[in-house]
Amino acid sequence: MSEKSSDRGPLPLYVAKGSRVYVSGLLSIVIPFYLSTLGYDLAFQGVALTAILAGGALSNIALAYFDTRISRRRMLQGFSLLMVASGVILAETESPLPILIACLVGNISTSGTEAGPFQSVEAGALPELVPATKTVRTFGRYNLIGYTSAAAGTLTSSVPGLFGGNIWAFRALFLGFALAGVLLFGLYQKVRGIDVKGGDKPGLASLGPESRREAGLLSGLFSLDAFGGTFVSQYLLSTFFRVAYGLSLTTLAPVFFVASVITAASTYLAAAIAERIGNLRTMVYTHLTSSAFLIMIPLAGSLVVSVGFLFLRQSFSQMDVPTRQALMAQIFGQRERVAAYAVTNTARTAGAFAGGPVAAGLLTVGTVSGLLYAGGLTKIFYDLAIYSAYRKRFR
Repeated sequence: MSEKSSDRGPLPLYVAKGSRVYVSGLLSIVIPFYLSTLGYDLAFQGVALTAILAGGALSNIALAYFDTRISRRRMLQGFSLLMVASGVILAETESPLPILIACLVGNISTSGTEAGPFQSVEAGALPELVPATKTVRTFGRYNLIGYTSAAAGTLTSSVPGLFGGNIWAFRALFLGFALAGVLLFGLYQKVRGIDVKGGDKPGLASLGPESRREAGLLSGLFSLDAFGGTFVSQYLLSTFFRVAYGLSLTTLAPVFFVASVITAASTYLAAAIAERIGNLRTMVYTHLTSSAFLIMIPLAGSLVVSVGFLFLRQSFSQMDVPTRQALMAQIFGQRERVAAYAVTNTARTAGAFAGGPVAAGLLTVGTVSGLLYAGGLTKIFYDLAIYSAYRKRFR
């Protein structure tokens, strides 16, 4: 931990995470309702989902490729300005092509969480801002702040419903997304610890042979997880409850607020569990449990029971996030971490993008329950695969 980067510790990155994920949590629910309000059908909502996922993949590819050519600080500021542009476009137009462009360039989350370029750099910098013994707890706090902010965002998403679905209420939230981009631009000008020099070559080429093999294996596994996650993002879960049970935005927002609060608490608890049984075991055991509860949501047959299984699922579903980040900090050295995060996050977003057309197809034929079954079964397969690959080397 360098003297310069430790002046203020991880606090600025916590602020960046919180403000960014607040608007992500908001838009992950608002966008499908907004498109429905404009009269766009489920098929177009699926296309918009695919555009969002494609944008995330392209941003991570850009980060991996330009990591050695452009200052990471400048890249994050550039992505912040794209958020500004996206929010303004969504607030100013109802036409399909500009909407899809805004979805593509804004680094908008469909899940209320993120795997984009912002997190790649921040997750690479965090271990250098704290002692090694506090790495997993730091990631726990980082994700606790993220999920708590996402919870606040999901609650704010009820605002258009309080105004009877008035189009100007949606536009005000999109302008709020743009303002968050302005805030991030200024914050990254001051934040320390994000400009640690990477390798001399971009992406996988910047890693040594052993690290390259690790990154390749993890990329394949994480892309499988993200493929399954596409079907159960907050974007699509909100669509499931809207279509299956007819929930309005005003009713649905508090449900996802509670779910996000549960998620936030569980991610911090994950750090304590991981210190006892290990990062890998915590990742796999909790993820398997969450997938079982996920499959039960469409099988429940009633709104109350479905929401109950949603809450149970959220109690476990994101415990793997801080533990996965801490595991990668064990595998990769300081100079390799941002590149490794960028490469594996690119694979995650590519996997999610691959799931986009499949999810869009299921939406087009109206099989919303099939989304949850596909997501749960894919994630179970991922859990078994990553445990098999690493169980002899890590706890």
